Amino acid sequence: MINYRLLLIVSLLVSALAGIGLLRLDFDTDVVRSLPSGDKVIADGLEIFAHHPIHDQIAVDVMLDVDDPDTLVEAGTLLEKKMQDSGLFAQVGSAEFGELIPDMALYAARNLPLLFSGEELDQMVAPLLTAEKIKTRIQKLYQDLNSMEGIGQAEFIGLDPLGLKDLVLARLAPLAPSLNTRFFRGALLSADGQHLLVTARPLATGTDTDSARKIAGLIAESSRILNEKYNPSGRRITLTPVGAFRAALDNERIIRHDVQLALVLATVGVGLLLLVLFSRPLLGLLSLVPALAGTGAALFAYSLFHSSISVMVLGFGGAIISITVDHGIAYLLFLDRSHETKGRDASSEVRAIGLMAVVTTIGAFVILSCSGFPIFTELGQFTALGIFFSFLFIHSIFPRIFPTMPPGRDRALPLRGLVNSLYNSGKPGFVAAVLLAVGLLFFARPQFAVSLESMNTVTEETMAADALFSRVWGSIGERITLMKKGGGITEIERENDKLLAKIEQDIDQDVLRAAFVPSMIFPGRERGVLNLQAWQNFWRDGRSKRIEQALSNAGAEFGFTPDAFAGFFSLLDPGYAASFHPIPEKYYNLLGILHNGKESGLLQFVTLLPGKKYDGADFQQSYGKDASIFEAAFFTRRLADILFSSFTTMLVIVAVSMALLLYFFYLNLRLTLLTLLPAVFAYICTLGTLRLLHHPLDIPSLMLSIVILGMGIDYAIFCVRAHQRYRDVSHPSYVLVRVAVFMSGASTLIGFGVLCFAEHSVLKSVGITSLLGIGYSLLGTFLLLPPLLDRYLAGENKRSSMQLDNRDITCRIRHRFRMLEAYPRMFVRFKLQFDPMFKELPRMLAQRKHVATMLDIGCGYGVPACWCLEYFTQARVYGIDPDPERVRVAAIGAGERGRITVGWAPDLPVVDRPIDVVLLLDMLHHLDDATVSTLFKKSYMALDHQGILVTRFVIMPSGRPSWSWHLEDRRIKIAGRNPWYRSGEKIAQMLQEAGFMISIHEVSEGNPELVWIVGRADKE
Repeated sequence: MINYRLLLIVSLLVSALAGIGLLRLDFDTDVVRSLPSGDKVIADGLEIFAHHPIHDQIAVDVMLDVDDPDTLVEAGTLLEKKMQDSGLFAQVGSAEFGELIPDMALYAARNLPLLFSGEELDQMVAPLLTAEKIKTRIQKLYQDLNSMEGIGQAEFIGLDPLGLKDLVLARLAPLAPSLNTRFFRGALLSADGQHLLVTARPLATGTDTDSARKIAGLIAESSRILNEKYNPSGRRITLTPVGAFRAALDNERIIRHDVQLALVLATVGVGLLLLVLFSRPLLGLLSLVPALAGTGAALFAYSLFHSSISVMVLGFGGAIISITVDHGIAYLLFLDRSHETKGRDASSEVRAIGLMAVVTTIGAFVILSCSGFPIFTELGQFTALGIFFSFLFIHSIFPRIFPTMPPGRDRALPLRGLVNSLYNSGKPGFVAAVLLAVGLLFFARPQFAVSLESMNTVTEETMAADALFSRVWGSIGERITLMKKGGGITEIERENDKLLAKIEQDIDQDVLRAAFVPSMIFPGRERGVLNLQAWQNFWRDGRSKRIEQALSNAGAEFGFTPDAFAGFFSLLDPGYAASFHPIPEKYYNLLGILHNGKESGLLQFVTLLPGKKYDGADFQQSYGKDASIFEAAFFTRRLADILFSSFTTMLVIVAVSMALLLYFFYLNLRLTLLTLLPAVFAYICTLGTLRLLHHPLDIPSLMLSIVILGMGIDYAIFCVRAHQRYRDVSHPSYVLVRVAVFMSGASTLIGFGVLCFAEHSVLKSVGITSLLGIGYSLLGTFLLLPPLLDRYLAGENKRSSMQLDNRDITCRIRHRFRMLEAYPRMFVRFKLQFDPMFKELPRMLAQRKHVATMLDIGCGYGVPACWCLEYFTQARVYGIDPDPERVRVAAIGAGERGRITVGWAPDLPVVDRPIDVVLLLDMLHHLDDATVSTLFKKSYMALDHQGILVTRFVIMPSGRPSWSWHLEDRRIKIAGRNPWYRSGEKIAQMLQEAGFMISIHEVSEGNPELVWIVGRADKE
């Protein structure tokens, strides 16, 4: 019987929750956000990524297939015009920089005394001051004046006849993409003259896929227009754009394709699996409902705390469906049987076996969310929510959708036979698994390959474009970017002066090869004063007079007027007084100075080139105290070290925490080790197989090692708990549990397996690693656990029976419950230790010397019944209790000498002989007067002559009730029932009315809130 109305309402509600969640969340494709930010090196890199303009900048390589710089510049100009007109860019081209260079050159010529250190003057300027070189220089100036290149050069000649400003401007070279570039007609050309570089800064971020699609379309359209213009003349233009926008587009397309493929294939695969393993296939398909409901509710709950979610996390939608479907499968397997079943009963069985599996799985994902990687923090939170809501749905909504289920028809299910054969493979299967693990152990040495590339996947076209750009314009990855913050330009200049002094020392020591710091052209006051002193010292001792004479003589020879170089001569005057001004704001972009958008102040970016003696760690130590640094190679190595150490530590923490959690759940070291064994087997085999496949452990593999441990151990928990609960592998419920484990594992393998076909490297790595890890966990569970559990149970029975004869009655009672789960074992232990019942019970039973048959009404876990079996070694006990779980435990405790059934007082179990003793212990306060009266009468009729009824019951205390009394009272009321407290006199009267003679009536010595009464049935 299915409540279709409730199913429809729930489906609509879940769809609404999922829809609201999706509408509230933005989809994030920025892989950079997935990096951990707790480490200084990583934090610096992320901060530079966030602020450096090149992070979002795009560059277009314009290539002409013939050597024609003029045509190349013309094509570049047309492309820039097209890009400017598109409205997609805040800035296009380097024209602004080209316009600034003449102004900067004039500034340099006018401020030469401030721009050279003493060392630079000796090494760079002094060699230019020989009479021969001065004459050669003046001759070239004369020739330039007679050509087009000399237009507008008169002021430069007067201020800087020696061309010292060119030495200053050459310091800008590290800002260019490559040191082998040149400017031609205001455009940047490659060394071979066939490539032109166009740069642009989009209005949107580089990872905005809507903007990226428009930019890609614009470049394609521009390429078509340019080739239509130049192809008729035999020229071909090729546009090759690079930048973050291409990676964003590639990742979005690939991930969306992979997500859709994973969702479809996982859903179809799991659906087909359910069809062939359920006697009612359509019922099996409904096991997907909790998983879908959990995913929808998780989306909604996640949207309440976050504004965005990574599209890669959504890629785990298919995996989440397969992960959370296991409890739905188990629930419906217990429901889909050949006899009528109830939803509540199925829920109880699944919850009893699978609760710990849910706790460990959620725990693994919660710990994953503490990784420091935002993308895996999202994954951990989202998946933990999905599993939690799925479990909640199964045990709160499913029993209402399936209140009862009529018997199902018998149908051949051959796959179940295969599952049973695999699980019962015994010693051959165990030996095969051990040999497999031993063989792969020799290859189980982890290989780590952690890089940013493993977090990103682009098309072959994008990789070819990046390779072309690196070959022509150089690799930005070889550079070091340093970022400093300042409250204003004066502070920036002061810090730049200090930085330049430090960099100069490292260049001298070959730690750095080249660098550009704005103080090289715009020194701060301190650096400027030192340079001015060095300049004046350099021109002393008649050097200025000799140079003035040499310039005048050479100038006269080539027709220059006597005062042609007066501007330069004034700079050599010992009385020259320089004026210091802040860097003009128009130069900020050129010099790498930006306004700090979200904060006040300025940001200074400095570009450095590493030298032969460069060491990333030493450089970070030297420069990182007051600056942020990014150097790709060191960043990647540091990332690898962090990942390895953090996730190795985290894996150890997770493994230890799970082991402790399992131990506290079992309170049995051997069972804990047996439960962990399949996970150990899985790790050995997975590492060995990955090594044979030449698939190193990358970032996703490291992350998911924790998830595999959490999910893979579920299967072992299910089987160990089933072995504890059902004892016999042929028990029908045990069969259902292992079928559910197989279906859960198979569905998980399907969910992850489809990711092996993904294009994206992250999803593909997730698929391969998880497929192996979960697959080997399932194999270890089916091949290793059954024979070991059988051996464990047999060994415990043999060991306990040998040690039992000389033990006291308490130990013998606990022995009966030794193989049960922790809670009933601890209940038995504490009840025997702290309940005064067992000290007082012998006296209550003393008047009945021979006891062969006993009846325990409301037996609970059967502790008093088992005590009686040990006290009366030839007796048999019959018990009833309304709680099926307590009946199960009591039946195991009573063993072959007992028969415990589910029932409610005043009903009595069917007994084929007279009863010697009836026990009514701590249960009368659950029954109303009419029920108690009927129960007493039925008990009297069932008892043999002089049989006794022993009851202990709770009274309303005269003073302040104890905490245990309050706890019991509250428990009954929470269950929706009313407690019935009666005085001893009232109970005695009711017993007498039923025909009993009262032989004992006393308050318990150990608890004044409990009263003992013994009634004897004198029937002759």
